[in-house]
Amino acid sequence: MAKLSSKKGSGGYIFAAILIAVIYVINTFLVENIYWSNAETSQRVSKSNNSLNRMNSYLSEINKNSLSIAAGVGNPMALIAQTDGLYANIQDAEKQFESIEGISPEATKRYSYAKAMIETYKKRLESLGTGTIETGDQNAMSDVMNFDLYSLQITASEMLTSTIDIVNADTAKMNAKNTAKSYILMTVMMIVAILGEIAVWLFARRAKKARLELEEREMRLAEVDAKLKNTRQKASDLAVMNVLTGMKNRYALDNDISDRLESGRFQIAVFDMDNFRSINDTYGYDFGDEYLAAVAERLKQEFSDVAEIYNITGNEFCFVFNKNISESQATGIAQNIQRVMSSPYEVLNLTVQLPCSGAVYHYLPGDCLNVNSVLVKLDTAMRNAKMNGGNMITTVMNI
Repeated sequence: MAKLSSKKGSGGYIFAAILIAVIYVINTFLVENIYWSNAETSQRVSKSNNSLNRMNSYLSEINKNSLSIAAGVGNPMALIAQTDGLYANIQDAEKQFESIEGISPEATKRYSYAKAMIETYKKRLESLGTGTIETGDQNAMSDVMNFDLYSLQITASEMLTSTIDIVNADTAKMNAKNTAKSYILMTVMMIVAILGEIAVWLFARRAKKARLELEEREMRLAEVDAKLKNTRQKASDLAVMNVLTGMKNRYALDNDISDRLESGRFQIAVFDMDNFRSINDTYGYDFGDEYLAAVAERLKQEFSDVAEIYNITGNEFCFVFNKNISESQATGIAQNIQRVMSSPYEVLNLTVQLPCSGAVYHYLPGDCLNVNSVLVKLDTAMRNAKMNGGNMITTVMNI
């Protein structure tokens, strides 16, 4: 009887050992599957973001070349040759992006919009021909750039950026799904371990320990859940905020004033530093970031009580004045904004100072169909001020 009892006991150990070994083998296979899935997703995102960023960068360079031609700066034919090369680079980046498998339909649709805008931009630029450039008709080029090509370039750039955001969001969802799988695997393994211990050891001695382990796991899962909720909230905030300056971004501006365009009346202005690129070229991008952060902090301190401030692109700031601010008050405040932005700033033990230009728009109900049109008017007026020497404020004329 003793030998029989011993064989039964050893049989339980063997069964438990085999069960645990099988579970661990399955778990190892699934973990490897999740790991390679994450690696493949990471590679796909890196490749797609690289392609989209290249397109955006080349398009920006083309726009700069076009602006240079319109302004009569540089050798037009050399700039045209360079632009042709940049278009070829854009096409290579498009082929690379389109060869990537697993891109979601939403991201593909947004990319298609961007590609169509780029193609429209190219055809519109080509429709000018070289005759306009060779005869020196800079006014024709300038009008097309200010009122046609610039809005196409901005829209295409935003669509490419939006595609990147969608790809990143899809990746976040995939990673979250894989994380959930990992937690499920961990939970299954813990349960199997507990069941194996219960099968081998005395039920009474292990029951209490199992309850404690379950409670501890629930606490950890609750903590993880709280952290995930916090992470999702932070991600939501980052979607409408410029990380460097802590200000709302272009998407937040769109959300805040779109509903006011049809029937609202308000004062809005944009400003940016003249020749800000010289700061980055001279002192480096880190220094430029510190300078922008210092300017943004000063703007928030001085004008947060009279306007909602947005950092819409790079060193460009947008001010939507409070409803009680009149046209004349907005003009006076704009002059103070220019004074603050043009003041000397001490950054990393160096004192720097740049002039700035701006444009004020006394918006009337129904002037524009969308926020992009509002910004195009403001940016066009501000660009004209810069082309006339900069360091000035101009007013958008209502049509």
